[in-house]
Amino acid sequence: MRKFLLICSLALLAGCPGPGDRLPDVQNAKVELKNTEPCLTYAVAHGDRISSIQIGSKSGEIDSFRKSLTMDPFIPESGKCLPTFGYRFVSGKQYVIYYSVDNVNSRREKIIQGRFSL
Repeated sequence: MRKFLLICSLALLAGCPGPGDRLPDVQNAKVELKNTEPCLTYAVAHGDRISSIQIGSKSGEIDSFRKSLTMDPFIPESGKCLPTFGYRFVSGKQYVIYYSVDNVNSRREKIIQGRFSL
């Protein structure tokens, strides 16, 4: 009986993803090099707002950069580069950038990710 109660309580604590969970929609950005700087773009939807950015090196050697834009979100434009806020990229390193995107027309958050090396 004890084992049965233990298994049932563990199952209740663990839970499982279901239709009510709000997992973010992860999309890959298109990355191009413009004037030795990366230019990230994605398929912008009407109402998209970038609420945060995180930049880091895949090797972990470079200082990471995080910026929250919740008080003043950035409105992306189709075909225009997403901002990197003056982050200094070093040649020969691998990078990953994450943009959190919310939209007033959708309850599901998007994560735009870009992976590249210089």
